[in-house]
Amino acid sequence: LFFAHAENILSERRRVEDALRESEERYRSLFENMRDGFAYCKMLFDEQERPVDFVYLDVNAAFGRLTGLKNVVGKQVTEVIPGIKESSPELFDIYGRVALTGKSERFEIYFKPLALWLSISVYSMEKGYFVAVFDNITERKKAEQGLAKHVDELERYMKATVQREFRIKELRDKVKG
Repeated sequence: LFFAHAENILSERRRVEDALRESEERYRSLFENMRDGFAYCKMLFDEQERPVDFVYLDVNAAFGRLTGLKNVVGKQVTEVIPGIKESSPELFDIYGRVALTGKSERFEIYFKPLALWLSISVYSMEKGYFVAVFDNITERKKAEQGLAKHVDELERYMKATVQREFRIKELRDKVKG
């Protein structure tokens, strides 16, 4: 009886371990094959709980493809991208706020150090840590800027046309009058 019970326990344990392994493989596959960049980081704070740096704990393949950054795991962002704190202080503010409060945020930013527009969703599952999921939206932003330029040109053309039409009407009225 004891051996049958022990066999059942071992069998159940193997089943649970297999299910866990399958779940981990699915997660890893999703993580590595997603199109968006993913970075899991630990935020570093000073004694007043102001964000001063963060450490990359894990990133996916898309992270490197979208940013061009390689071998960042275990490194501080100020080491990977010198001058980032000065050029992108709002990034530290947002990541620090999310890591402290746990309140998710979504934003777009022109990331000066890499000359990229990024759309970023950031959330925290544990105080002091955050996850950033992002996409490079530089091409979309360029298209929007090009469209805005054309809209401005059309508005100027329309304004000039209206002014010209008004002047023509004015001159016709003078000739008739």
